Amino acid sequence: MMKTAENTNLASDPVEPSDIKRMIKITFGAALYLVGILGMIGMQNGAFAGFGSGMQAIINIVSSALVLVISLIWFNAISMPSDRDEPVAPSTRKTRRMFVFSTVAGAILMVAFFAFSLSSGFDITQIRVLSNAPIPAILGLGTAAFYAVISLYFGAQWLKNADEHERAAITAGLWGGFGFYSIAAPTWWLLQRAGIVPLQEPMLIYIFALTVFAAVWTYKRGA
Repeated sequence: MMKTAENTNLASDPVEPSDIKRMIKITFGAALYLVGILGMIGMQNGAFAGFGSGMQAIINIVSSALVLVISLIWFNAISMPSDRDEPVAPSTRKTRRMFVFSTVAGAILMVAFFAFSLSSGFDITQIRVLSNAPIPAILGLGTAAFYAVISLYFGAQWLKNADEHERAAITAGLWGGFGFYSIAAPTWWLLQRAGIVPLQEPMLIYIFALTVFAAVWTYKRGA
């Protein structure tokens, strides 16, 4: 019986050494990013209170530097790939602009977050981005509404401008992030109820799931 072209395509494509190397680089970068995030969270929540001031300063600087450097490297790889030999597709240009606009929107959100706190007389030392410290009600409502609106808008625009390859990468990333969340959240919850781990932090799970999504999406996108 003759093999058809359709049957021969059922086999998965072989993984090239360059793909493995890229996978390792992306995984290593994501791990360093999470280490930096955990360091920043620990600093803002007093996890290193027993250390000396000098060591706390080092942990704070290293953690912040890891997050900033890895974010810049990733943003550059995603938004500014080398196009010297190939024309840039309109969807690629639109995706790059979406990343720039979303970054600007995030920066505006952070500036507004702190500016309002200062103007309202709220103790700025109690405003910790990566903590559960209280914030003014108006600030919470305003930033939550702004975040929800820009997330829906940029998400819709991203899918609208994405080509077939981009959509496949997004789908793979979503499955990766959802797969992590569907395992991590219930596992943490069960271990918490057994008294083995501390109270579950929803935003920490969210950050990890988002990082998994970004890593898978970056790999499938070919950046």
